[in-house]
Amino acid sequence: MSLIEKAPRVSGLCVALILAAGCDTLNIENPNAPDSKRLLSDPGSVLSLGVGAMQTWFNTFENIDPGTTLSVMARSGVAAWNNFQIRFYTGCTYGAPLGPMPAPYDSLGTCGTKIATYKRVEWQNDPTSTRRLEIETYWYGYYAALSSANDVVKATRVNGVFKSDTTTSKMVETMAVLVQALCLGELALNYDKGFVVDYNTDLLTLQFAGRTAMRDSALARFDEAIQLAKTHTFTVDASFFNKPGVAYDNISVAQIANTMAARLLAYFARDSAENRDIAAGGVVDWARVASYADSGISSSITSGGLAAAPFDWIFQGDGCVNWCDGLKNWSNDMTTMRVHTRVAHLMDPTTQPDPWRAVADSQPVWGVTSFDKRLGDGTFGPVGQHKGSPGPGGVDSAAETYSATANAGTDFAWSYDKEIQFTARGSWHQSALGNIRYIDVAEAPMNPPGVANGVGTAPVVLAAENDLILAEALIRGPTPNLGQAAVLINKTRVTRGGLSPAPSANGLLADLQYEQDVELYSSNVAPYYNQRRIDGLEPLTPHEFPVPAQELGVLGLPLYTWGGASNPLNSTPAPAPPAPVAAALVQNAPRMWAEIQREQRGRMLANTLLKGLLR
Repeated sequence: MSLIEKAPRVSGLCVALILAAGCDTLNIENPNAPDSKRLLSDPGSVLSLGVGAMQTWFNTFENIDPGTTLSVMARSGVAAWNNFQIRFYTGCTYGAPLGPMPAPYDSLGTCGTKIATYKRVEWQNDPTSTRRLEIETYWYGYYAALSSANDVVKATRVNGVFKSDTTTSKMVETMAVLVQALCLGELALNYDKGFVVDYNTDLLTLQFAGRTAMRDSALARFDEAIQLAKTHTFTVDASFFNKPGVAYDNISVAQIANTMAARLLAYFARDSAENRDIAAGGVVDWARVASYADSGISSSITSGGLAAAPFDWIFQGDGCVNWCDGLKNWSNDMTTMRVHTRVAHLMDPTTQPDPWRAVADSQPVWGVTSFDKRLGDGTFGPVGQHKGSPGPGGVDSAAETYSATANAGTDFAWSYDKEIQFTARGSWHQSALGNIRYIDVAEAPMNPPGVANGVGTAPVVLAAENDLILAEALIRGPTPNLGQAAVLINKTRVTRGGLSPAPSANGLLADLQYEQDVELYSSNVAPYYNQRRIDGLEPLTPHEFPVPAQELGVLGLPLYTWGGASNPLNSTPAPAPPAPVAAALVQNAPRMWAEIQREQRGRMLANTLLKGLLR
């Protein structure tokens, strides 16, 4: 179990600075790294810097903190530990005595209890708060990766570092532009404003850009990456994804860029009003979403004679030494996180109650109560693996499941140790279902015998996510095509779920949202964005992050935040107000990211060691 709120820092686990931060744009003195001029004129160093930019983006995108917190806020995963401030930020607002409940919840609401309830709170955006790390991680991680990518673009375009090796030059340049787009896009998805920075940006005049301007800047870079990838033939150096055993070429990169552009547009809305099409007063151009997604990783690119097969975008984890899918590491460990009862109830409304009732929860019965092959009968693992006698057990009892039968689920399992969280923290934190789809990269003791903790391949974005984005664009767009949308939804609903086909008529949107909850579970934090834009988050839950308090302090600006009872949930998409000169903030990002990495890895290591001692 996860009992530690904060562990000592472990400095030996920090990634080398060359892989964590850029050098030229940032102008940071570092006696342990080569000077920027020599670094940016050496082909090997520039390639390593490009790989480091992608590595930093990946570690940020799948970060355990705030990834696990956002998962629980979305009522996708569930946990009550103090790690990553999950318990603090995931109070329950629905239910007596806190207020009215929406249908179909009963007198206990989604909280499932009349006692120990506490409302959801605002992001603690205060430089003195120990709960500010959740606000800072994405900011410093993405800006550190962006800085490195900017330096690589400069090295290829201005310095001509690869000279006559045009193929390598265009490969590295394209990947760096892709990282630029990825970073700006994630900042636009998560913050109300930020800074648009390129290698030629004048930091002395840099001003805030609102989230819409951030989004549009990211889309322009996605378009640039797509054009570069479609124009130049290359195979991506496998180190960009930590050698997952899957080859990516220029066509693959174009598809990835298209999917991520579609994802940015589709997930950008902060609520259901913004989620409408631009023609109906919303902020989403659903026709443009469809255009991007139609050339994404689940589709073929036909423009210019290019074609490619669908694929998941996969990285190789190395046990969280340098490449870490922290979200899957925790969310596929039944001793740390479970599936929220909201999602469990969708798959089996008979045996999986929502709100939580321990006495009413029982093992799914295949073909009677459970009809989704991803859940099956809830059994898991070969005989003797993660199995024990029914009833209370030791620290590993949370992993106690009945040995797999022929009807075992592919993605989820049922544990007869049904209440692993501290009950005093609220029954809404309990669940008997766990995620096992990405078990190879799970934290001990759930990782399979002979498989090291967090080592293995796992997708950051599934081809199915692209299919579902395209399907939603075909439902919500100005010229709906419900028949084609149903075909896309049924790719996973029928093939992986074994469910009856979604009809191309009424109920199609509900079937789409079911697949978003079940198929995309723990692949990334898409469930948070999906719940946010349909008003599915608990009342008072913040819908975006503020600019971190430390940055505001450097600029001499007042602190502000989002969410809770006293603040708006999010900003409007209007332009951001002017800010003082921001050069110091951009220069500071890599150092802050290194500090965050050290602290997070220290916590993860201490958590693993503690679990080993208690076993």
